[in-house]
Amino acid sequence: MRMAEQNHHHGLNDDAGAPRLWSWPTYLSIAIAMGILASAAAMVDMKQIWHQIAACDKRFVILGALAHYATYLFRGMRWRRCLVHLPVAAGNGKFALMVFFYNFVDNLVPAKLGDIYAAHLARINFRIRRSTALGSIVFLRMIDAWFILVLASIVSWILFSSRLPRAVIWSLIGGAMIAVGATSIMLVFVLFKKKLPGWVPQKIKQMIQAFQSAMWPGAGQLVPIGILTVLIWVLETLWIFFLLLAFDLQLSPAKAVFLTMIPLLASAFPITPSGAGVVEITLYSCLKVVGVASPVAGSLTVINRLVDYWLHIVLGVLTWALRHVLGLRTWRDIPLKNFGDSGSGAIAVNEDIIHDN
Repeated sequence: MRMAEQNHHHGLNDDAGAPRLWSWPTYLSIAIAMGILASAAAMVDMKQIWHQIAACDKRFVILGALAHYATYLFRGMRWRRCLVHLPVAAGNGKFALMVFFYNFVDNLVPAKLGDIYAAHLARINFRIRRSTALGSIVFLRMIDAWFILVLASIVSWILFSSRLPRAVIWSLIGGAMIAVGATSIMLVFVLFKKKLPGWVPQKIKQMIQAFQSAMWPGAGQLVPIGILTVLIWVLETLWIFFLLLAFDLQLSPAKAVFLTMIPLLASAFPITPSGAGVVEITLYSCLKVVGVASPVAGSLTVINRLVDYWLHIVLGVLTWALRHVLGLRTWRDIPLKNFGDSGSGAIAVNEDIIHDN
């Protein structure tokens, strides 16, 4: 009887194994990104770019980097707000560390697989179902997608009301597809919230119910989440604004927002990790569109990606190396004791069988 009960609960595990991130599609996506970057580098004068970088004001680069990496604290606080209805014994710092780490992984894998890994991290660190964590992640992706798309559309119209550049049009179309896609997923789960068809297997029902439990925070959390979202994108815009000042570029706030939001839309390009290669080309093109000379545009793009992308990877590897010190489980799963029959997002686990990395 005990064996049957254990097998039953094991069957209710909504994703028993860790997500498979390292396979030939990932290696192919990295190769494609490297190919795009190599082709882009061959088209510019790297010697002149490094000369421009050496001459820029490093103080503004540091201020911008601090603004960018400070967003992870607010992103962590925001994610915690989405899961506040669950018995998660973790503070804002742990949530911020989790967001930082899964975005590091997202910089290495294509097609936003980092979001699937984020759900796995939540399961092994916070003891909540992956489906529950994924519900909150899709919700946050949706509000970010609409926030970025609306801002990008407004500033694009202000700057280029007569004729939108082709690169901007494609970025806006891609952003609209992401926003509509995330919203469509939410709507599908809303439609199934009242009553699920009888033919749906019990395991799938529990996964859907777990997803629904976190896909829309309580009414009392919406305002704080909205404020945190605004703070996040203000800081990201400040990152670009300080970077412009580092190269002695006095651009309008509308142009700073434009240079922040359009490349962010390109980062959702699914073929390469975090849109690597595509983001660089988009940012460089946007800088050229707003009147920045080629050498400075290339230098600013290189600094932006060194701090935003490559430094994140270095810090992510360091975080992984210090995971035991930081109390971060990064891969190994936690055996389950019981999910319960209510579809709740919380997982009951046996403390004696929790393994470290």
